[in-house]
Amino acid sequence: MVGVLKQAFAVACVVLPAAASAVEVAPGQELAFGADAGFQQVSSLPAWTSGSVGKLATDSDGAVLDRAFVDYSGRLTDTLDVRVAAEGYSDDIGGTLGLTQAYLQWRPIPRSANRLRFRLGAFYPPLSLESPDPGWSSPYTLNLSAINTWVAEELRTVGIEMSVSRRPSRLGGAHEFSLQAAAFTGDDPAGSLLAWKGWSVHERQTRFGDELPLAPLPQLQPGMIFAKQDPYVTPFREVDDRPGFYVGAGWRYSRRLQLSVLHFENRARPTAFVSGQYGWRTRFDQLGLQTDLPGAVGLVAQWMHGSTVMGPLLGTAHAVDTRFGSWFVLLTREFGNQRLTLRYDYFDVTDRDPVPLDDNTDEGHAWTIGYRYHLSQHVAVALEWLEIVSRRPAWRYAGFPGQYSEEQLQAMLRLRF
Repeated sequence: MVGVLKQAFAVACVVLPAAASAVEVAPGQELAFGADAGFQQVSSLPAWTSGSVGKLATDSDGAVLDRAFVDYSGRLTDTLDVRVAAEGYSDDIGGTLGLTQAYLQWRPIPRSANRLRFRLGAFYPPLSLESPDPGWSSPYTLNLSAINTWVAEELRTVGIEMSVSRRPSRLGGAHEFSLQAAAFTGDDPAGSLLAWKGWSVHERQTRFGDELPLAPLPQLQPGMIFAKQDPYVTPFREVDDRPGFYVGAGWRYSRRLQLSVLHFENRARPTAFVSGQYGWRTRFDQLGLQTDLPGAVGLVAQWMHGSTVMGPLLGTAHAVDTRFGSWFVLLTREFGNQRLTLRYDYFDVTDRDPVPLDDNTDEGHAWTIGYRYHLSQHVAVALEWLEIVSRRPAWRYAGFPGQYSEEQLQAMLRLRF
């Protein structure tokens, strides 16, 4: 881990000083860099990134270089753009820098009031309302909500998306309506972390090629029902050659209100298995809201509910059969060059299968209080306190209590160029 930290620090030291003069590398092109470094104090179970059970991505106190990223977007022609994003972390999963997104975007010249957009490649589905900044970063908090933490862990579109939007002139042009539809491959193991690890709260984004460790659960041991599973998950794997899809819709009113809805299905066969990874049939519905409240307070809220199943039917349920849900409400306010944010998360996983020693129940909530002070356009100081209180009986399999309160206090210097 020390070696990874040194390498990540070296990457940040090389790219960040040059970034100030390279943000606008050419007309129509932007190159964004970022790094978070500082101190933290943690009271938690051992982190899941080290192959244990904790809901945080790190369990170490002291100085940390938490994250570094690079995000490039450029115009190839008048209607064709490209975007590539990569992330680096100082955790036990390994690798200093890896791709999280890489896609082409085509906006054909409008021939009517409808505006089309196509994306082809690897990108996030249009789910998060709290991470619009470069590097899929949040302008509000260091850690993402439970919903978007899971999106960052296990969901990525590797395929094509088409969206159409329109501003009806008879409504004055302030209203924009949009529809999205996508077909994708990969993401067949998505849902395995949600069942076997549970919800988490952190800012780590899975990179292509990452092997996300699993705790030494009883059902994964030799001679047990899922012994063929690797001790890790590669969530962007194609297992059964069946494409998944999502469809969504949105409404935006000026810059004051945004509503979104999305239905997602990866269509994985629950009995499929390839090279140590099972197919998990995962589907969910999601609602999102962003608006301004009186007193210059911003509101962001999301709700998600779905299911993930894996394995053969054992009576009326699959070998792993869960229902999951989460929601959060975030309030934020700017005071000049300062921002104060409060977020509440609720999450749960309901276990419905009859398999012994495989209790995937997970229920809890989290409070996040974040403060940010911008020293300049490129440098900010961020303070954040996070508490996660949850009940997960499967922790007892590893010798930990089935209910725990985890806390994290961070003081970070955020560099953005």
